[in-house]
Amino acid sequence: MAVIVEPVVSEEKLRSLLNEGGEQECLDFKATSDLSVTYDLVALVKDIAAMLSNELGGYIVIGAHDNGVPAPGLTARHLQLFDESRVRAKIVKYLPEPFDFSVARHTIDGCPMVLLYVSASPKGFHIFSRNGEYELDDPQAKGGKRKGFEFRRGEVFVRRGTSSVVWEPADRERLIGAIVARHKDQWRTEYRDEITAMINVRFSAHNLQQLPAAAMTWRLDPDAFDELTLELLRRQDLIPLRRALLQSVADAAAIPDLPDFDTLLHRVTSVAAQALTYQEQPWFIEAVQALTQIFERPGPPTDPASTLERRLLVAAHGYALGALAVRMRNWPAVRHISDRQIRGAEFNYYRNWFRHTIVNASRARMIDDRNPDIIGRARNIVRETAALHADLPAEHDEILNSLCQFDALTGIVFLADPAGSGSPSYWPHFALYDHRRTEPIFVDLSTDQAIRQQIAGHDNDRVVASAMVEIDGMARHAGFRYDGWEGFAYTNNREVLDFLSRHATNATAG
Repeated sequence: MAVIVEPVVSEEKLRSLLNEGGEQECLDFKATSDLSVTYDLVALVKDIAAMLSNELGGYIVIGAHDNGVPAPGLTARHLQLFDESRVRAKIVKYLPEPFDFSVARHTIDGCPMVLLYVSASPKGFHIFSRNGEYELDDPQAKGGKRKGFEFRRGEVFVRRGTSSVVWEPADRERLIGAIVARHKDQWRTEYRDEITAMINVRFSAHNLQQLPAAAMTWRLDPDAFDELTLELLRRQDLIPLRRALLQSVADAAAIPDLPDFDTLLHRVTSVAAQALTYQEQPWFIEAVQALTQIFERPGPPTDPASTLERRLLVAAHGYALGALAVRMRNWPAVRHISDRQIRGAEFNYYRNWFRHTIVNASRARMIDDRNPDIIGRARNIVRETAALHADLPAEHDEILNSLCQFDALTGIVFLADPAGSGSPSYWPHFALYDHRRTEPIFVDLSTDQAIRQQIAGHDNDRVVASAMVEIDGMARHAGFRYDGWEGFAYTNNREVLDFLSRHATNATAG
């Protein structure tokens, strides 16, 4: 199981990191750190430099033991030094800019804590510009001081397991590969004519009648692809768009590199998102069908772990699309995304693409049912895909709310109609987030019969109410440790409780 790295330093994120119960390549815990002490400063800079070399960056939590348990000891003086501008001023003495990080201070179980998010270096890695020297009091040393260093000028540090260490040849090869992958879209933009062999955005948008169908491809850069998709939808030019979706399905089954596979998924999801936003239902259905087919054949046969990793990526794109459907209040689209069933002998039990992925990823320790991994993954996909947040800024809080609400609605789809959805089970990932993010969708379900029917696929209020009670019970159990979901009875929402008292046949929420 790995932490999902995202540019978030909220208390919710901190609690989820503590719940990991141990350090990881992209997560470091420190019981204390005093930035007025040179040793503590250079030790922190070393870990920041190593996180900068991670493909996605990472987190440093100060005020926690190695097992994620809060460690009392940070004082108001310590916290004051962790002002973002002060931290940056200290870091630049050792690491050249540009680099990006965020700092937040929280209190967990009465213990002050600091959460640092370190973004991946835009250069791929950072080289120290001066030695990380320090002095420590040591009665045994000459003069009562022991001198040392954490790093030297010219060195590059990386994370290897849970340690920050000097890079080796294998690390250099890995970092170069990550740099190439990170800049592919930039190169696609810079060399658009060469990549497409025939097209640029301005030409395509105004001269579609002259545009070869082959010019519409997932290999376009994001802006070109989105503009061309929108223009094709507007003009109902069917052949280039359909060809692009068919080619994406075929290419996905043959692409060996995960970054290219991810790019392809972003483009297909973008078609679905634009069709959803501009109410082009047939194209929304076709694009979701393409994602389903990619899920069934996600790449060249290599190993089960690689196949599962790709399916987890497809599922996260589905979640990101589902969140947009929630914000659009397009309930048939929410159900359509939630109840996709997949074909093949390996899907005989969990036929639903979400549940199949989450169960098997959990068994493979790629994801944990107790961890909001699928929501965190989807949140990053929304950030990276403009069409998925055309209605809101990328960091708007409502995007996370809609992801939580979509997750809750998948539970209604699964439990209220398991035969139709292809899933006999559910786990409430939304439970680890504040209950106020998800509760509004349960109010909508309780007060609007049309929503209930469109989500559940039938008009049996008793079944929907029983599903809500079951979800509430699971969510209270999952969210108890993290101040997440608190339960219908705790929030005392009368609209929900009245609906449940009238229709639920299982034990009422409480």
